[in-house]
Amino acid sequence: MDDPTLEDVAARAGVSRALVSLVMRGSSKVGRERRESVLEAARELGYRPNLMARGLAAGQIGIVGVLLADMHEPVNAAIHDGLAEEAARHDVRLLLTTGRGRPAMERQAVDDLLDLRLDGAVLVGPRMRASEIDRVVHRPLVVLGRSLRSARIDCVTGDDAAAAARAVAHLAALGHRRIACLDLGSRPSPLRRAYEAAVGNPVLTGPDALWRAPGPSTAVLVLGDTTGTAALTALLRAGCDVPGDVSLIVHGDPPGAAAAQVTTVAPPPHELGRLAMGTLLERVRDRAPAKPRRLTVPPLLTERATTGPVRR
Repeated sequence: MDDPTLEDVAARAGVSRALVSLVMRGSSKVGRERRESVLEAARELGYRPNLMARGLAAGQIGIVGVLLADMHEPVNAAIHDGLAEEAARHDVRLLLTTGRGRPAMERQAVDDLLDLRLDGAVLVGPRMRASEIDRVVHRPLVVLGRSLRSARIDCVTGDDAAAAARAVAHLAALGHRRIACLDLGSRPSPLRRAYEAAVGNPVLTGPDALWRAPGPSTAVLVLGDTTGTAALTALLRAGCDVPGDVSLIVHGDPPGAAAAQVTTVAPPPHELGRLAMGTLLERVRDRAPAKPRRLTVPPLLTERATTGPVRR
């Protein structure tokens, strides 16, 4: 069965096709009574506007693409919430895809988005090479979570150095001087350099390395575990009282961290998403400066149950 058309709606409502078109575009030139008649006819027939066709005529379709490099990363859910909230404020829809953490799949996913002639796209934590991202910029594009040296792409990132300094300062204020940093991610965290500079010693890999470090640590900063539950579990299994023996701060703040009552430091993921989408939509509507922007979201430290004063 064919989808109902504008002509079908016009026939049902007893009006012209041109009038139905005005109603579907939200024109203010149509009176309330005739508008309701057309909309009622559309509901009865199950008519849905063809956004793609409308967009080709108007130059914009009101749909933007979102690539999540890895949908299994808990923080990406909060980032998506920020993207979706800002898009809804501007009556824009999202088309979501993922690269499943693999650069080759990301390349294919981005190509698929661009083939649809969407208004633009936000790439969240892409692992593709910068040159591969740069080559696809014939539509507005924003990269979130990674800063590229591109003359054409807007980037939104967190301030890694500020997050590390904020965490160390918080622990120091609680009396901690022996602070270790662990990286529990499946691949080396890009935050390592900032945290090594803040802590003053190399980042350790794996919870077992914590017990081999010279001198007991009274506080631990954790990368690659945005919820903090893996680190908290490892400490508890080792017989540590958290925060009595060891205070714990993780870099990240998805919902799982709040549920586990883990102290976190990170740019608010919701704010990252909101800012990235707002930046993209400004570019789509030609309201952005000609030069690409490098926008940074400051970190937020959220103190919960895993940090406390050092025991003398």
